[in-house]
Amino acid sequence: MVKTFRPAIALILCTAMTTVGCATSGTTNLAPTTANANAGSATRTALAEYIQKLPPGTEVRVGRSNGHAVRGTLIKGTDESIFVQPKTRIAEPVVEIPMTDVVQVTFERHGGNSVGRAIGAGAAAGAAATLAIFLIMFAVYGD
Repeated sequence: MVKTFRPAIALILCTAMTTVGCATSGTTNLAPTTANANAGSATRTALAEYIQKLPPGTEVRVGRSNGHAVRGTLIKGTDESIFVQPKTRIAEPVVEIPMTDVVQVTFERHGGNSVGRAIGAGAAAGAAATLAIFLIMFAVYGD
């Protein structure tokens, strides 16, 4: 009785292993915090609290009301201003940006998931699934 169901079980296992996404490279993106240039004090206060809760050393992109953005490392955030060390080839001094000039603060993630890493993980998962399928088939039909 068991030998009659072996091919069906092998087929079901092979199908299940090939259709399940083993190595997805989904990331959790943080939504940027923005404030309108004409926003009220409540929005400015919320933006200031968000900046103060970010740990020092965080890579950020600060959008300014004049259209220029500053990318760099967060040094300190206060109620009146934000201090950022710009990320440039040549070292620059710390920039103080007044909160009235801040329009958007975006947390930037570097060194996370890259395309090469996702391709490698997918190739490894595919090779492992193929090997598992061959081993199952060998176990079922090898008798």
